[in-house]
Amino acid sequence: MSEFLDNFFKITERGSTISTEIRAGTVSFFTLSYLLLVNPQIMATAGVAPSDAMIGTALSSAISCFMVGIFANLPFGTAPGIGLSAYLSFSLVQANIATLEDSLTAVFTSGILLFIVALTGFTVFLMKIVPECVKYGIMVGMGLLIAMIGMVFVDLIVANDDTLVGLGDVTGDILLQLTLFGVMLVGTLVYHDVKGGILIGIAVVALLQWTITSSFPTQIIELPILRNNDFIQLEVMLDPSKAAVLWTAVGCFLLICVFDMSGVMFGLATLGGLIEEDTGRIPGSLWVFFASAVGTCVAAFFGSTPIICCIETASGMKEGGRTGLTACVIGFYFLLSLFLSPLFAAVPNAATAPVLILVGVMMMGESAKVEWHDMSQALPAFLTAILMPLTYSITTGMIFGLGASAIFYVTTGQCYHDIKPALVNLCCSRSGLNPGYEKIPEESHLILKQGGAMSESSESSAIAKERKQLYRS
Repeated sequence: MSEFLDNFFKITERGSTISTEIRAGTVSFFTLSYLLLVNPQIMATAGVAPSDAMIGTALSSAISCFMVGIFANLPFGTAPGIGLSAYLSFSLVQANIATLEDSLTAVFTSGILLFIVALTGFTVFLMKIVPECVKYGIMVGMGLLIAMIGMVFVDLIVANDDTLVGLGDVTGDILLQLTLFGVMLVGTLVYHDVKGGILIGIAVVALLQWTITSSFPTQIIELPILRNNDFIQLEVMLDPSKAAVLWTAVGCFLLICVFDMSGVMFGLATLGGLIEEDTGRIPGSLWVFFASAVGTCVAAFFGSTPIICCIETASGMKEGGRTGLTACVIGFYFLLSLFLSPLFAAVPNAATAPVLILVGVMMMGESAKVEWHDMSQALPAFLTAILMPLTYSITTGMIFGLGASAIFYVTTGQCYHDIKPALVNLCCSRSGLNPGYEKIPEESHLILKQGGAMSESSESSAIAKERKQLYRS
């Protein structure tokens, strides 16, 4: 058996061992497992039963992890994105823009489109057309939104008639104080790089609250019940009255999945030395997109959100995980968690809110990549990031960021700079001149260089001046 696993996953070839891969998968799962607690609580605010959301989270994550491990042979863990769950719950359902069923149908549709986009190679095009500053702004904005949701969950931030928002009762609310303790506890554990530190923090805070409120769970293990909730209603995607909202949501789900997964895969592959030196490609990366697409469709069916490649997998790769066996081990643990839904459902908000706040902190790191000294980069990134938490809408932030970036593309002259070579080639070709920027007729000794630099001989200055004028026009 060990020989089969070694040959199938190329374990020895990548400098690893079976025991190392199993240990790496275990560490990655414990780092990822907070999603089994947090994601159902977010989806519950949209109307999904926590047990159903937990099953959807675990099952879709397990299926996609197995696909990544078996077909891509990569040690990447996959699970629903917290930011996407927040978008569905707060920006679509609670904002009364779409019903739960319509929103999950949009998730299902985005899964199908992700498969098509990956198959056709359109993901590369999507990555190119969106400015880098907006991509960074999206990550930062989602982090701020996630952190704000965690603070609202435990009344750290409350409504205020005079100032819109205000500070909660920090001195009198014992559960709020417990949350703040959890924030510092988890932050300290992460600082010291404690394996499974996030899960440890959740467990400690949950035990404290259960003790304080005498509300220990009465049931821990339960056979999973796979219910058909009729969430998916594909006909609504063709309803003219809902098309604008739902297809916009599909676009948001799709773009965020592509941006997030591309960046995370590159980072993880770089960490593990899995990038091909001659081509710069990540072998098997296409199957990661396929796994995400299939997992997303499964997740939507059970009341969860799109599957992405999780950066938390880096913890397992630091333990030595280099092959798909690590991903399969993560998937196996996700399957086991299906039987623990009563335990996960009993975990209080005070235990999971610190994680949401810390996730927001981690996502803020992307802001360092924005060129803040360049206003054409800074303003789109800022609008993208700041409007997401303030409007509780990822879509709004993306629209304003992309719009600002498009306007700057024109007002800064970048648009003219990009189309200038095409115009020069067009003018030269119509005049019988060489449309390129290389040396043309020897008798004129005229050299056209991209950027406008010219030199000419005195032998035929009249011809050279005429061509220079044509070039400038």
